[in-house]
Formats: sequence, C-alpha cells, structure tokens
Amino acid sequence: MLKDPKIRRIALIGGVVLVVLVVVSAVLFQDALFRMSITPPGRFAQEPAPPRADYARAESWALRPAQPPPGGWETPWGIDIFFIHPTSAYSNAGWNTPVDNAEALERLKERILPNHAGPFLQAGPVYAPLYRQASLHSEIDVGGEGDGAFDLAYDDVLRAFDHYMAVDNRFRGVVIAGVGQGGLHAQRLLADRFQAEPLQSRLAAAYIIDAALPADFAGKRVNQPLCAQADQIHCIVAWKTILAGDDATRFRDKSPVWTADWKITASKGKPLVCVNPLRWTIDDELSARVDHRGAVRAKGAADLEPAIIEKAVTARCNHGVLEVERPSAPELQVDNGSGAQYKTPELNLFYADIVPNLTGRMTAATAWLDNVENARKPAEPLPPAVNFEDAPIYRPDGQPEPVH
Repeated sequence: MLKDPKIRRIALIGGVVLVVLVVVSAVLFQDALFRMSITPPGRFAQEPAPPRADYARAESWALRPAQPPPGGWETPWGIDIFFIHPTSAYSNAGWNTPVDNAEALERLKERILPNHAGPFLQAGPVYAPLYRQASLHSEIDVGGEGDGAFDLAYDDVLRAFDHYMAVDNRFRGVVIAGVGQGGLHAQRLLADRFQAEPLQSRLAAAYIIDAALPADFAGKRVNQPLCAQADQIHCIVAWKTILAGDDATRFRDKSPVWTADWKITASKGKPLVCVNPLRWTIDDELSARVDHRGAVRAKGAADLEPAIIEKAVTARCNHGVLEVERPSAPELQVDNGSGAQYKTPELNLFYADIVPNLTGRMTAATAWLDNVENARKPAEPLPPAVNFEDAPIYRPDGQPEPVH
C-alpha cells in the first residue's frame, strides 16, 4: 500500500490517464472496426451492378398512393411529394445495394420511412422510389470509387422521377424531399429537372434534410434560392443536424457534397448553408424550446400517428450546420452502438415542425398556381380513342358495299 501522499496522487493521476486512454482507444478502435465491416470487398469497376428497378412495377416503390390524385386541371391545383429516402443498408455487400435487399427494406419500411417520410405523408400524396443506394462506405469515405456508386444510385432516382412525371404526375405541382443520401440526390435532381418551365414554376419547395448544402448551390447553381421565411415557395429548405457537444468541424469537413461537375467530394473548406426548422429562417439566432412543435419516434409502419414530444430541443444554425440541444427525453436518445454516428436516426426531431410548414408552403404554391396570371391550367386529357370494327357501307339498292 502506498503511504506517501505524493506517490498516491501520482498513481491516481496515472490511473485516470490510463482509463481515459483505454476509453479513447476503444472508441477509435470500435470506429475503425465498423468502417472495416462496411468496406466493400472489391473494386467498384469490377463489381457487377445490381439489377435495375422497373418503375412501372409497384414493388419498385417504397411509397405511392393507392389511387391517383386529381389532375392539375382540377381546382384547387394539387401538389405531390417526391421523396428520396436516406441510406438504409449498412452491410459490406457491395458498392450499391439491390432494391430487394431484405434487411435494408425492413429497416427502411419499418423504422426509417415512418419517421422521416411520415411528415410528408401527413401533407399529401407521396411517391418514394426504391433505388440502388450507394453504400454507407461511399458516404463516409467520399470521393474516389464512391463517385461511381453515387452516380449509379442517382441514375435510378432520375429514372424514377421521369417515370413519375410521365405516368403519375398528371400536371400537378411537386415538392422534392430528400433525407441523408436522398438529400444529395435531390440536389442533383433539382439541377437536372427544375431549371426550366414548366417544372420550375410547379416546384412548391425542396426539402434537403440532413445533407450538407453548399453555399454556392441555392440561387447560384440552381435558380431556386434558400427559403428565408416560413411561407416562401419555389425555394430550398436545408439543414444538417449535429447534437451539441459533437465535433461540428467533423461534420462540416467530412460531409459528402456534389461539386459543380457532379462529383462527390468531402465538404472540407466549403461554406454550407442552413435553414432553422424551428424558425424557418437562415439567421444564426438560437430558437428556444418553446418554439419546438415536437419530435417523434415512430414504432413501425403501422404507427401513422406517433406520439409527439414537444419542447424537447433548442436549435440554431452554426456555420452552415444545425446545432441542436441534446434531448433528455428517453424516447429521443440516439443509438450509441457501432457506427451510430453514420447511420440514419430512427427518430425525427422535427416531425411536428415539418408538417405545418410543408402544408403551408403547399397551400401557398396551390394559390400561386391557381392564379391564371402565374400559370395556365392544363386541359383535361381527352378520353382514349375508341376503335370501331369495319362495317359494310350500304348502297341505295340495299346491298352492302364490300369493304376492302
């Protein structure tokens, strides 16, 4: 037993330092092990691509209305939501995940969509395609071979959107929404399909959630500006959430972003922009808990009205990312398991904040479209042509004229 107080103090300090080193090493080692576990076994160029989805088939969609909503020729002018889901596949099976991967589908439909597509389902018809999502490895280690995985995933998103426009849209207005990886694809879709009429005017708003949005995107690389107030339309809402105490630099510098030539790179050194979903403004003012309408943790696909936890967090935009108070409610505790910081949270901190904001923008967009000075209503499509069988032509003498 150590009797000298000085030696005991040195031993105690040494023990504390050792414990800290062990904990830090364990965290770093756990992170390294997780990243190794999701690394695809081969090179992207040598890996056969999973089969393409056929968007004419209902099973290629995670969500779509059971019946087509009224066409744009009706009054009021209707609005659809095209929703691009976040990453739901966490394995190392390949650079892109097949749309029928059972584990990814179960996680998507039972835990991710109820929380993240749920607010949009409350507002209107939702079309959410399945797509060959880029691997989680591609999101973490951006650049290099991951570019090909993101391009392949986006090719599906674009094909799904074009099918939706050709078959399902029926001249209606559109909200584009994307979460996580889906938010990245939503940015590119905005640039590819919404910079000319008629879609430029028919875009009610775009919601880019938990995906970094470069400052040179809204209003610069695309015509749509960042939404600066709650009722603005034809604009982009965007935020990427971090919890207070997390390393904001890591998120700002390592989040994947599309560059001007549509290559995926890390956001290091690139200014980002943020809309505060408690205030719906782009300033850096701190929003109080009283401004928070509510978070949810939906319990499954059948949980259509999840319990809302109000006044759970504060939030502010800080250097382009949304810094959120770490919630104390047990239901809002994020999983701290292996790789948790890279995975899509199975809860939504701003569920009840999104719903009224979304419905308000959709109402404003409908009113704008219904004004004949802004947009001319499309004509109702003609009914399908009717084919008649050949019939004989009768002459005055009552005898039929042969048909040649």
